[in-house]
Amino acid sequence: MNMQPDGAIVVGVAESVFNGWALRWAAEQARLEGRALTLANAAGPVAGTWSEHGMDALPHSSEMLREHGEALLARAREVVEKAAPEVEIREVFEIIDPTTLLTQLSTTAHLLVLGSRGRRPVRSHLLGSVGLAVVRHASCPVVVHRPGDQPGSVHRGVVVAADATEQSRPVLAFAFREASLRRLPLKAVHYVYDVRSTLVGAPLSSIMSEDTEQHEVALSESLAGLREDFPDVPVSVDMLPGLLPEQGLTELSQNADLLVVGTHHRGILSRMLGGSVSQAVLEHASGPVAVVPTSWVGD
Repeated sequence: MNMQPDGAIVVGVAESVFNGWALRWAAEQARLEGRALTLANAAGPVAGTWSEHGMDALPHSSEMLREHGEALLARAREVVEKAAPEVEIREVFEIIDPTTLLTQLSTTAHLLVLGSRGRRPVRSHLLGSVGLAVVRHASCPVVVHRPGDQPGSVHRGVVVAADATEQSRPVLAFAFREASLRRLPLKAVHYVYDVRSTLVGAPLSSIMSEDTEQHEVALSESLAGLREDFPDVPVSVDMLPGLLPEQGLTELSQNADLLVVGTHHRGILSRMLGGSVSQAVLEHASGPVAVVPTSWVGD
């Protein structure tokens, strides 16, 4: 077993990862950032429904589990070497609970990349599995891909859910960096929640205009420094009053190369950064989703 270097990009490897874009996206990400790529596989005491997000659980002996895991890692290495031959590759295999392995790796990783089964959005019956557990507990950002999520097929850029608080800065910084690396435009969206507008299903602009203007000024100030850091990124800002964030973000995901949302591990932040929004987006979004811990400081 080769342990990963600090700051590596980690991708979970299982049969499902070969059906989608997650593995090749991770290889491209490692190439763009000049980082090592760690291929991780775990086989542990988990139910079969816990094997969607890049890990396997098979009821065989330890020797058979290791042979199966190493075979998957070898297949993954071939894909990466073809997609990004210059990328340094490490491999990690453990007979351990998959959530434990990925969460441990996240403490030194720069980014985790996971795949999921099926072409449909990940629904709630899958979110009790490895993927959701890792998203909830990972120390670094997690990017979740589904089969059919192919970068370059949309060309609408990166969409980030934002607010004007200091806690949203890691989320915004991640989105800016991704847009810069992949030469994509960035759209920052902020929802000014208003229960009256939500009840009627449309923004009550005359009621929300003053509040919306205050939010827009604060958000522009929070974006100013990042615009200077990433002058190559075309940025647009949408203030969308009166709608639930998860509803609007799900719609935007249909035309985005990457949707970026924040999460707080204690789940007690605002609705924009709270666990309920990120979980709802993971359940219903149509494309790849990046979930960034608001405590993340990067490396």
